[in-house]
Amino acid sequence: MGKIPDITFEEFEEILQTETKPIVVDTWAPWCGPCKGIEPYFEQLSEKYANQLRFVRMNMDTESAFAQKHMISSLPTFVVFKDGKPFNSLIGAKRDKLKSLVEKAAKGN
Repeated sequence: MGKIPDITFEEFEEILQTETKPIVVDTWAPWCGPCKGIEPYFEQLSEKYANQLRFVRMNMDTESAFAQKHMISSLPTFVVFKDGKPFNSLIGAKRDKLKSLVEKAAKGN
């Protein structure tokens, strides 16, 4: 594990200004069991779609400003940003739905 960078809200805001690929954000917390359970699968998807998408993780215990700004109330929540704005999201650790979310983002829809 650990190939996907854990970033701060400030770092995310900078990435959002410069990244041309869609960004997939994994919001998690150290106490969240489902977050830990889905992490290896999220890593696999990040390797498969590295050319089309940028993958990052953000700890909601330390980056609550992101949670407030984007109304994250359940973990894990995966948010896709496209052209600097939230584009799609998924609440929960559901492999099939996460795969679908990532595939759609990679295709641009």
